[in-house]
Amino acid sequence: MKAQYVELIDAVATLGSLAAAAKVLGKSQPAITKALKKIEGDLGVVLFHRVPSGIVPTLEGQTVIDRCRRIQSDLKKLSEDVAQSRGQYVGMISVVVSPLAALKIIPPVLRRFQNRFPGIELNITGGHAPKAFHALRSGEADFVIGPAPDGQPKAGLHVEPLLTTSVTFLAGQQSYLKDLSKPQDLLNARWAVIGPSSRRPLFQDFFRLHGLQGPAPVIRSDSILSILSVLEQSDIVCSFPSLIVDEVRERWSVTALPVDLSMLTVDIALTWTKERLLTPAALAFADIVREEGRNCAPQT
Repeated sequence: MKAQYVELIDAVATLGSLAAAAKVLGKSQPAITKALKKIEGDLGVVLFHRVPSGIVPTLEGQTVIDRCRRIQSDLKKLSEDVAQSRGQYVGMISVVVSPLAALKIIPPVLRRFQNRFPGIELNITGGHAPKAFHALRSGEADFVIGPAPDGQPKAGLHVEPLLTTSVTFLAGQQSYLKDLSKPQDLLNARWAVIGPSSRRPLFQDFFRLHGLQGPAPVIRSDSILSILSVLEQSDIVCSFPSLIVDEVRERWSVTALPVDLSMLTVDIALTWTKERLLTPAALAFADIVREEGRNCAPQT
C-alpha cells in the first residue's frame, strides 16, 4: 500500500464520510472513492461498510485503520522528536488515567511538568482497560496510568509498577448497607463497577475468597462522578481504591463499609507500548510520574 493512502484511510475512518474526508484532504469525492477501491483491491479486504449515515469500518478494516493511525502518530512524533532534540519543546503528550491516577498522581505531575515544559500540550483523558491499552497500540495515547494490565492485554506493552493500593467498599451515608461487614450479608446487595463490561468486577474476588459466588453488577459506568452520584442516592455498593477514599468522602456523601479487604489489592502502573520510542519530553514526563507515584504510595 502506498504511503499517501495512510492519511486517506485515517481521514475516512475519523470523519465517517467520504465527502467529509475529500473536503479535509482537498480532493474530489470520486477521487477518494477511486483511491479507496484501489487500496481495498491491493489489500484484498473490504475496509468499510456503506450505511445510510455514512461508512463504518469492517473488522479487517479496523485493523488497517489502527495501523494507519499508528503510522500517522509516529510521523508526528518524529517531527516532535527532532524539534525537542534541538531544544524546541513543542508537541503533545496524551495520557489515559484511572480515577486514582487522576486524583492522586496527575495533579502534582502536571504542575511540575508544565513548569519545566510550558510549550508541551498535555492531553489527559479518563479511561479503563481494555480501551485504554488499545489507545496505546493505535497511537492515540502515549501513556496509561492506572491498573496494570495482566495476561494477554500485557503483550507488546512496557508496564512499570508505581504503587499498590488496598480496596474499600463504599456506600451512601444513608444506605442500610453502611454498617454491614459479613460477606453473606452483602450477597444480596446491588453492586456498581467503574469501567466497561469487559472489566472483571473486583468485588467478586472478595466473595470468591470466602467460598461464595458473588452477584453480577447492576450498574457499570466509565464515569466515577456518575457512580458516586448513584451511591449517594441509593442502596448500591462499589469498590474503590483505598488511596482515594479520603478525597471521595470529602466531596460526596458516602462512607466506607467496615469490611476486612486486606486480601484485595490493585497494582497501579505506568504503561506504554514497546513499539514507540519516547520523545525527550515524554521521557521527562515518565520520570516525573515515577517520582510522584512513589510519593503517593502507602507508607509501610
